[in-house]
Amino acid sequence: MKPIRSVCAVLLALGVMAGTAAAMPRTPTVEGDGLVTKVQVDCHADVRRHYLPEYDRRVWHRHRQSNCRVVIVEPEDEYDDRPRDCHRDVRRHYLPEYGRSVYHKHVGERCRIRVYNPHQGGGSNRPGCVKLGPLLLCEN
Repeated sequence: MKPIRSVCAVLLALGVMAGTAAAMPRTPTVEGDGLVTKVQVDCHADVRRHYLPEYDRRVWHRHRQSNCRVVIVEPEDEYDDRPRDCHRDVRRHYLPEYGRSVYHKHVGERCRIRVYNPHQGGGSNRPGCVKLGPLLLCEN
């Protein structure tokens, strides 16, 4: 009876180790000095504006689908033809550029977005802040 138990224990241990090894995530590849690891490449074909480290700022761009290279797009070329809700008061709704609902208003001729975040603290008469109901929202 003891040999059957030991064989079962060994088989059970091998099965657990094999299942654990298959479920373990792979370690990411480290490039350069090892301080930064690229986790995901966001190759989007539609025009978006977000931070690109190679330009060290937020830019309007899209990516080529063949090789994921960045193509800079000027908003007046391609992006300004979409219909806009160009409200001048602070409102919260979904903005595709941010991928979520944000408090914001539109400013200027070109209807640029100015984002406001909830402020934690006093001082309702701070510059750059707007009171919306019980919330105090301040510019970034």
